[in-house]
Amino acid sequence: MQDLHVQLERRILAAQGRLESDLVLKNARVLDVFSCEFYEADLAVFEGVIVGVEPGLPARRTIDLKGRAVVPGFVDAHVHVESSLLVPQNFQRAVLPRGTTTAVCDPHELANVMGKPGIAYFLEQAEGLALDLRVMLSSCVPATDFETNGGGVLGAEVLASLRHHPHALGLAEVMNVPAVLNADPAMIAKLVAFEGAPKDGHCPLVRGRDLSVYAAARITSCHESSELGEAREKLQKGIAVWIREGSVAKDLDALAPLLTLATSTSVGFCTDDRNPLDIQEEGHLDYLIRGAIARGVTPEVAYRAASWSVARHYGL
Repeated sequence: MQDLHVQLERRILAAQGRLESDLVLKNARVLDVFSCEFYEADLAVFEGVIVGVEPGLPARRTIDLKGRAVVPGFVDAHVHVESSLLVPQNFQRAVLPRGTTTAVCDPHELANVMGKPGIAYFLEQAEGLALDLRVMLSSCVPATDFETNGGGVLGAEVLASLRHHPHALGLAEVMNVPAVLNADPAMIAKLVAFEGAPKDGHCPLVRGRDLSVYAAARITSCHESSELGEAREKLQKGIAVWIREGSVAKDLDALAPLLTLATSTSVGFCTDDRNPLDIQEEGHLDYLIRGAIARGVTPEVAYRAASWSVARHYGL
């Protein structure tokens, strides 16, 4: 608590100009994600936090951006790092230079092989990264009751034991839609165990009353929409839509018209997943942003969806 007290006190002094900031970015065009407008500012950064946008704050280092744009770091709303064929450290090396500063991952591939230690591995690795890696705890290991795996069954009690890790974020994609629709006791136990936390969905082509039932289970997002009408219905029923453009599943072309200023608070981007060659040659979330803009989405809205909208949804 004392450290937080000193940290906040120093931050206030820097914002007042009584302590030197570490860096000032002069003559920047800054995106305000709340109004979706760019404005001119001098960004003062102190101990990793922006403490001012007005000119005149002293700093150890000043860079004149000469009108270049500054936008928030991008948040990949849904990724399986292991399916990107990279360990977390190498995933970080691939995506950070592309502007992705946060990733919300579901390690269910590794969990299916190793069980609880597979999830624990990602939680441990997240602690040592510059990338903000948040781990959703795998809800469907195995994916259905008809499958077998090497990692065994991860029930509500096992998942709940990991919930309070600093990098654990919520319940990962609920793929077993029939278990939700039929109020399967094991599935209900998992949903109850994560009450109050984000719960990711996985409900491709689910529509009508079934989608209403799924939403009533308080599942809060879905990255599996491939049709525009399907995605619109999910938004109408309170389920955030993550537009996916990975190495295999490609939904950006179909769903780009969904992303407008009006919907952008509940629409984001995810990769789910991109292989290392595609990241190197095309990009990561920056590739999705360029693609959205090329399809008519205004840049301010595209950048908002790629950053603040997802961060707001997950409470980051």
